[in-house]
Amino acid sequence: MRHFLGLQIGRRLKLRSSVAVAALSGVLTLTAASAWATEGGNSSYQGGASQFYGAGFPPIPGTYILSQSNYYSANRLNDGNGNKIPMDFSIKTYAETIRILHVTDLKVAGADVVTQLVVPLVHGNLSVMGHGDTQNSVADMTGTLGLTWHLGPHNLVVGLDFTGPTGRYKKENALNIGTNHWSLQPTLGYKYFDPEGFELSVVPRVVFNTKNTATDYTSGNELYVDYAVGWNFGPTKVGLVGYAYQQFTDDKGTGVGSDGNRGKAFAIGPSLTYSFNPGLQVSGSWQRELVAEHRTQGNALWVNFGFKL
Repeated sequence: MRHFLGLQIGRRLKLRSSVAVAALSGVLTLTAASAWATEGGNSSYQGGASQFYGAGFPPIPGTYILSQSNYYSANRLNDGNGNKIPMDFSIKTYAETIRILHVTDLKVAGADVVTQLVVPLVHGNLSVMGHGDTQNSVADMTGTLGLTWHLGPHNLVVGLDFTGPTGRYKKENALNIGTNHWSLQPTLGYKYFDPEGFELSVVPRVVFNTKNTATDYTSGNELYVDYAVGWNFGPTKVGLVGYAYQQFTDDKGTGVGSDGNRGKAFAIGPSLTYSFNPGLQVSGSWQRELVAEHRTQGNALWVNFGFKL
């Protein structure tokens, strides 16, 4: 169970680019709208979700379950230069994500064929200048098809995620759980694992976004690189985890600034894992966003519980 998840997805919180309309007027409204990277400042993928599970599918066929609890909070919304926008702002989300992973008996070019279904449940609370919104919903769900190679201490994953607009969405809301658009996410993953020593995981993914037909807004395409580095002491693992993020094409739609509202972020934090046995594991991490442009800047707490059926 220590290595079964290579393709990750987490928070599905949708904040429209006009999120401040219900609370603000005039210049403040325009400032908030132009601050978000991608529509509403969110993505179909939550950076840093992979942690030490990245590129770590098990070599034994079967069905595996991973429960990920994630709490994210921020009271800072940054502009395109990474500076805080001077307004009373707060966002808090709690997500409980259930991942059902199946390692099949099929082989392709020596690799195991794997599939995954990701079902996130999200509670979100937004406050801007004393006004806000609270929403609860199943968020956008994801399906995965991938190949994984086990080469001694080296694991390699090639996969494709499809995220659909299954979450609740109304363009009139200040806060939405669903994104109301599709995304296609090709992913690579590499892991080096020594059960009595060093461990490294790197998982880059590209997120291609389609148009939100309710708002005629198309979020720019994005690159995430999740990383984890640590050391195993018997059943215990300690290390550092996080992610780097760069939006590499412009947003298209109302309120897009001259820089295309391109977002940027970097996060890092400590991680602790304990394996009760090869099929039962608990881990947790705290990640602080040190850099954020056209995005919120905050903290994420993850608690993960995984087991084999």
